[in-house]
Amino acid sequence: MEYAIYIASGCSIVAFALSVIACARVGKFLRATEDTDWETLANLTGDIAALKRTAQTLNNRLNGMNKAVVPQDQIIQQMLEHQNVEQIRRGG
Repeated sequence: MEYAIYIASGCSIVAFALSVIACARVGKFLRATEDTDWETLANLTGDIAALKRTAQTLNNRLNGMNKAVVPQDQIIQQMLEHQNVEQIRRGG
C-alpha cells in the first residue's frame, strides 16, 4: 500500500513541475508578443500567405517533374504514323 502513496506522490511532483514549466513558457510568450499590434499581425498574415503560395507553386513544379515520361521511341513511331496519313482535301 505504501508503494501506491509513493507513486502518487511522484506523479504529483512531476505534474507540478510540468505545470510550472508550462506557466514559464506562457509568460515568455506573453512578454515576447507584448508589443505586437494589429498592423504587425496583418503583415505577418500576408507574409504567411505569400509563403504558402510559393510553397504550393514549388510543389506543383516538382510534381510536374516527376510525371511519367513517354518513351522517345513511342513519340517517333507516332510521328511516322501521322506522316503516312494522307491529307484530306476538301473541294469547293
